[in-house]
Amino acid sequence: MGAGAASHFQACRDHAATEEILRGCGVPFTALRNGFYAASATRFLDHALETGEILLPADGPVAWTTHADLAEATAAVLADEGRFEGPTPPLTASRALTFDDIAALASEVTGRRFTRSTAPEAAFRDQLVAQGVPAHYADQFLGIFAAARAGEFATADPALAELLGREPVGMREVLGEALREAPGEQPSDG
Repeated sequence: MGAGAASHFQACRDHAATEEILRGCGVPFTALRNGFYAASATRFLDHALETGEILLPADGPVAWTTHADLAEATAAVLADEGRFEGPTPPLTASRALTFDDIAALASEVTGRRFTRSTAPEAAFRDQLVAQGVPAHYADQFLGIFAAARAGEFATADPALAELLGREPVGMREVLGEALREAPGEQPSDG
């Protein structure tokens, strides 16, 4: 989702260019516009599991979507050839969330307090580079947050639910599973 030549996120510009090339070939095609992967959101919480603080650049709402739901939807699209011609509608969860929302959900799911703090982009980039991330990748990574702030990932479209025949898995469930399995976390009795 968010594919567009003017996107703040390089991958979305690449997806838009690929779709344009496919259009120019004159051959029928389907491009799956997958929602932003929920697994990415849980990876952003790695440090927060130790500190309770989600420290990331300013963000915007994202309709986080599970790989499993997208795989199931892909199978449905493949089984119904011609259902979509060209790009699909955004295949997303039913609700877009910010990291403030994710902090609140993580607190509810775990019973621990999670807070959301905004990191200055330059400092966040420097931290990534210090951890061994090449500078151009760090810049692309910051593009995710800029795109989210611009609303590029905010669309919550019903197409995925229609393909699945049910509501997509939400972030509450994703966080429940991810945080329950997090290293150093102890299972609760209840």
